[in-house]
Amino acid sequence: MVVVPLFVLVLVFMVPVYMQNRINRLYGTFYGLREKASLLNREILLKDFEINKLTSMDYLADFAERAGLGLYDVPVKIMVTGESNE
Repeated sequence: MVVVPLFVLVLVFMVPVYMQNRINRLYGTFYGLREKASLLNREILLKDFEINKLTSMDYLADFAERAGLGLYDVPVKIMVTGESNE
């Protein structure tokens, strides 16, 4: 007879402790995921910056000169030989 009220009393005192531990674990997971998301957003921004740098006209002009493509040279017309596809 004494066991049931004692069990209920222990249960009443243990549930809040369990809930607090569970909430703390969830907050830890939340902040860990938020930190990972921030790092991934930072990497995305760095990649966007690198893409913008690599596709700028100044960079492309310098690359064309280094590769010998002559970006500012007069274009050469290419004549197609053979039958037309029409």
